[in-house]
Amino acid sequence: MPTPKHNEQFYFTFITFLVEDHLFRVPRDTLESQSDVFRDLFLLPVQADGAEGYSDTNPIVLEGIQREEFQSLMKVLYPMPFTRLSASPDATLEEWIGILKLSKMWSFTRVQEFAIEQMEPMLAMRPLDKVALAQDYGITEWLVSGLLQLARREEPVGLEDVQKLGLDTALKLADIRESSHSTTPLAYYMHHMTGDRSNVVTAIGPRGSNSYDYTNRIRQVFNLQE
Repeated sequence: MPTPKHNEQFYFTFITFLVEDHLFRVPRDTLESQSDVFRDLFLLPVQADGAEGYSDTNPIVLEGIQREEFQSLMKVLYPMPFTRLSASPDATLEEWIGILKLSKMWSFTRVQEFAIEQMEPMLAMRPLDKVALAQDYGITEWLVSGLLQLARREEPVGLEDVQKLGLDTALKLADIRESSHSTTPLAYYMHHMTGDRSNVVTAIGPRGSNSYDYTNRIRQVFNLQE
């Protein structure tokens, strides 16, 4: 009887990870096909007597990774019938942020694009969070659209903006908002700022216009390409 062959599509090698105090055992093939980071990891020489990841007693330990975030990423990579994360009403923005974080860290490009697509409607009315995430994960289209919403709002730039976006971005936002009313440069605000960040509120008035197109000014101030 001839030796059976491994089916090319449906003969999986499983790999075990330890994340916090939980073991995850998943097909290695998906990780290799979706992530350059994991592909390179699995290309490293393996010693037969102590191969990491091939048993519960010797898993690949993922230090600094949160179990909930890793589990959410696994749900996207290995969806179960009728329980796909993208279709679940329990899939929160926080879950998607975790998925975006890990997919960027490990170069899951398609998953990263998928997470951005799913998060877009969730952030439609949350421009401050949108800009903060855009800065953290390098999402230019979110940066422009989020800043445009913030530039057009009635409320002045305040402490929450500074806390979430950082002082530099908050001052640039103020400069953008001012651009539809005057030519006051960003240096003016820098001159009036002290070490006390609460001065942001008093130095920057309630500018902005809900109809003015600040797009070009945003790209100019933040050095963004078209």
